[in-house]
Amino acid sequence: MRHRGYLSRSERLARSRLAKLLHENPFLCGSLVTMLRVCGKQGCKCTRGELHPGLYLAIRAGEKRKMIHIPQALEGTARQWVTTYQEAWQLMEQVSQACFERFLKGKEKVHQARKAKTGERGSHR
Repeated sequence: MRHRGYLSRSERLARSRLAKLLHENPFLCGSLVTMLRVCGKQGCKCTRGELHPGLYLAIRAGEKRKMIHIPQALEGTARQWVTTYQEAWQLMEQVSQACFERFLKGKEKVHQARKAKTGERGSHR
């Protein structure tokens, strides 16, 4: 395994922040959605069309997407855990971009080496 010194400063910082974030914080891989709903109580304003807002977690469970209602008492927790996931995702995108750029440089080196090798063969004939 190579030392991290070959990585750019921004990539090292993103990887470090990502590791710390995932180590120290719980997260939920989903997004929060506000949906309007009817509570079902007779005489409530929602029966006249003034629906109640409810917070739901849109999350993938296996192959299916699920919408899970978030009780008001857990809204803060759900928001923080989803925010942690979103920050981790952004950091992974940043690291992925740096890796992609490094991959393209390696690909270009391979291409240049092939060109040089092909050029040498052609001059020997």
